[in-house]
Amino acid sequence: MKSKPIILAIFCAGMISLIPLAGHAQYDYGFEFSKAGSGGLQFLKIAVGPRETAMGEAGTAISNNINSVFWNTSGLAFIDKTQFMVSHTNWLAGSTHNAAAVAFPIRGIVIGVSVISLNIPSFEETTVFEPDGTGRMVNAGDLLFGLAIARRFTNQLVIGGQLKYAYETLDDYQFGNLLLDIGAGYDTGFRDLRFGFSLQHFGPDMKIADQTFRTPLLFRIGASDILVTTDNMNLLATAELVHPTDNVEWVNTGLELTIMSTLALRGGYRFNSDISDFTMGFGLKGRHRSLGALSVDYAYVPSVTVFKPVHQFSVSISL
Repeated sequence: MKSKPIILAIFCAGMISLIPLAGHAQYDYGFEFSKAGSGGLQFLKIAVGPRETAMGEAGTAISNNINSVFWNTSGLAFIDKTQFMVSHTNWLAGSTHNAAAVAFPIRGIVIGVSVISLNIPSFEETTVFEPDGTGRMVNAGDLLFGLAIARRFTNQLVIGGQLKYAYETLDDYQFGNLLLDIGAGYDTGFRDLRFGFSLQHFGPDMKIADQTFRTPLLFRIGASDILVTTDNMNLLATAELVHPTDNVEWVNTGLELTIMSTLALRGGYRFNSDISDFTMGFGLKGRHRSLGALSVDYAYVPSVTVFKPVHQFSVSISL
């Protein structure tokens, strides 16, 4: 029994030691200055998974399935059967964001493989001297490949990590970078209270042309609890603080009402977000004779800017 507090202490010390790294990754201008726009690979911040998106993107503490590869890799440790998911999002300005992942348990660990793509429609080049267009078409887009591993260390503590390769095309420029995610989850044993910690997109600086920029490092810490539970329904609440190195902090909150273990109604709110505030969605669970457990999820995110609302869909299968 003594091994549990020892492992937890080591984990907490490790997470605390990473906070200075996150702070060091910020630009120090010596005066009050916005950090917005100081990081690259911004597509990494686009949420994957309608469940988490509909719950205000507060996904760190509720990660317990295939979607964990996009939020908190430690959640993969809860998977006991092979899971597969695909997701589609109609993102801003006509772009589309797609993702797919598969995870499977093997010899006490769970391995996850994922891919993400951001497809931007070609557009005509404009210049100062030819503001109406030069006739030349410009292409841009992003790809990411991830390999994750997670393990349950005790009945309360799970830890995971992920190595990712991100590749971006900006007209005639192409560049790639290796990134690292680290995550952990801890079940307190009090009620259904659970904590989640995640450090995402940690990696070296990148350079394009004569400009050097940093990765969009994110540190997330969240908590979740089931507020109400009966024979036919339960109400889950979650909240998390997100600390980026290239913007101001924001807070995500979400609720999920599950009815008869089949229908889930979700809603969320993001405080201090410059993209969206309210979020909503739903999920349906069932079982197919050949495919096994099947989940279909949808999220709707109204935009607070001039852009159109975002719609996100996903299908998950557990064999």
